[in-house]
Amino acid sequence: MSARDLWTKIRRGVKYTILVWLIRGLIFVIRHIPRQFNLRFYRRLALLGYRLAPKLRKKMLANLDLAYGDTLSAQQKDDIAKGCLVNQAWHFVDYVHTINCFRREQFARYIDFVGEENLRREYDKGKGVICLFNHCGPWELAVILPPVMGYETLAVSRALPNPRINNIIVGYRESRGMKNINRNGKAYPHLIEAINKGECLIIMIDQDTKVKGCYIDFFGRTAFTPVGAARLALDTQASVVPVHLIRMPDNRYEFRMYPAIETIRTGNLDDDLRTNTINYTKAMERFVREAPEQWVWMHDRWHTTPEIEQAWLEQHRANKAAEAQRLADLQVQQQRNQHPAKRRFGFVCRCKCL
Repeated sequence: MSARDLWTKIRRGVKYTILVWLIRGLIFVIRHIPRQFNLRFYRRLALLGYRLAPKLRKKMLANLDLAYGDTLSAQQKDDIAKGCLVNQAWHFVDYVHTINCFRREQFARYIDFVGEENLRREYDKGKGVICLFNHCGPWELAVILPPVMGYETLAVSRALPNPRINNIIVGYRESRGMKNINRNGKAYPHLIEAINKGECLIIMIDQDTKVKGCYIDFFGRTAFTPVGAARLALDTQASVVPVHLIRMPDNRYEFRMYPAIETIRTGNLDDDLRTNTINYTKAMERFVREAPEQWVWMHDRWHTTPEIEQAWLEQHRANKAAEAQRLADLQVQQQRNQHPAKRRFGFVCRCKCL
């Protein structure tokens, strides 16, 4: 390891350690301050951040322009963007305030459970349930509710760059009974196994991520959308139940569980993946339209386009070809370096024999 790499590793370790302690300290402070005071304070802090972060504000307003076009005024879009930051701050506050909640009756102080019969009906079939969540509302709080309600539940997620922060989040999930699986190339068989056991699987498809997907209309614009939920539904007999945690005007929440979305099976895998993903995306869009200020408008939902994907694929192929050529040249060079030695060795041997 070079001195530069060693210094980078040390610096990152120190930064991550400081960040973890700052988060723990913030959690400690928030937990020991009344919720209503925290909500008021973090609302003002979020509005201040909105004014002081022009790049973030510009990105959010640009995404709102893509989604709503001329159907909303500039002031309405600005209000949604402000509300988005305020709600993200509130979601963090409420997540912290429920860290020590482990039973349903404890969460009932903040949350009303609506439509549980829809989830219970599908769960009791014993064929597994794919709980279709979204990033509208406090999703870290939302995903732990099924296990708290008594349903065997697992979630798949990508590990954060900071392993200590990742361990904190995963630890809070597991303390409520959720099983967490790291998203990698080997996760899929474990998901199939859990679903076939009749468990609930938490999955989200409302963001642009580097997984297998297809292009689906979202707010009338082409958006690259993961097909993982549709693939799991087609590979199993699981039901797909849309689930939504929404903040109400009185700052309570409603955890809404909707009737299952029918899985379309025509025998054409590509068409079925696309059709089912379209149906799931329509449900996600309805949730966002219901409370747009609670969705993550800072996310580049429409970043990936067919042109960008094609350019990436071409660059990827070029990189692979260049790497293959480099290895081939290296092999040829190694062979050339060996030949003179062999010729010299053979010459010496022949001389000795003479």
